[in-house]
Amino acid sequence: MSTDIETAVQEWQTQGWTVVHDLIPVEEIDAAVEELWGHFPHPSDYHSGSPEALAHFENESTDARYQPSRQGRSHGLNQDDTAGTEFRLRQFLGHVLFPYDSHLLNRLQVHPRVVDFAQRAMGSEDIRLYQARIWGKYTGVTDYEQPFHQDRNHTIVPDRIEPGWWNLLGFLYLSDVEEGVGPTEILNLGDSPPGSEPQSAAGRRGSYLAYRTDVWHRGVNLTREGGSRFLMNMAFKHAHHEWIGFDSFQQNANRGPWSKFAASCTPEELALFGAPKPGHPFWTTELVDALEDRYHGIDATPWREALE
Repeated sequence: MSTDIETAVQEWQTQGWTVVHDLIPVEEIDAAVEELWGHFPHPSDYHSGSPEALAHFENESTDARYQPSRQGRSHGLNQDDTAGTEFRLRQFLGHVLFPYDSHLLNRLQVHPRVVDFAQRAMGSEDIRLYQARIWGKYTGVTDYEQPFHQDRNHTIVPDRIEPGWWNLLGFLYLSDVEEGVGPTEILNLGDSPPGSEPQSAAGRRGSYLAYRTDVWHRGVNLTREGGSRFLMNMAFKHAHHEWIGFDSFQQNANRGPWSKFAASCTPEELALFGAPKPGHPFWTTELVDALEDRYHGIDATPWREALE
């Protein structure tokens, strides 16, 4: 890996956040983004006022907490679409949960360059992916201005912020996140609002914003006419830190998208979701047979060789 990666690791560890610019090649991002439009309306369609495109965005979020039909269960978010710096329900429309009905997007969710960066930053190869979703925003949906906050909703106990205990939250940019389309505003470690000067976490597609739970940050409004912004949430924790979590993957483990994705995975990739690696006492010959039966096409060679 380049020196820039090591610099980004040091920035995350010491200032609490970093943008790893061009972590994934633009060509890979662009190929995967072609699959986005099965989950989101294309920005040109949305901004044309197409009723179908508007309905697609309003009603197709796979996180039911943010669907309009569930407004009565909005977890304390303001349901009024007013202007101002606050958390409101419509800011959180456009969440699509992993796994996706899209091969390249699924593979992007476990991209080795992002995983490698997270392992280096956290100082461990034994980590878990615990938040995985795509979040799309369009200019005019709502006022996206938020107050500065820390993400305390990822753990049920107070954060222990030191090597060996910290978790890594992050957004992989699927579109260019420039001024006018809502780049996150963020403060350095130790700074707190009000009064501290925020920085813009802007970056082009393929960049990765990584931050810690002890830094203050906020979402800002999209102001560019016809603008949009798409991110992939990729957050990691150390293995066996059960008190940290956000998304549950087991509930989708019998669905077709997960089965196809799992069949394409290496043991290391499945381990990001908690699957025992080859050599773990969980595995027997019969269970490896069952793994092949469950995920047709998976390369079970590493599990069989470990049994030998």
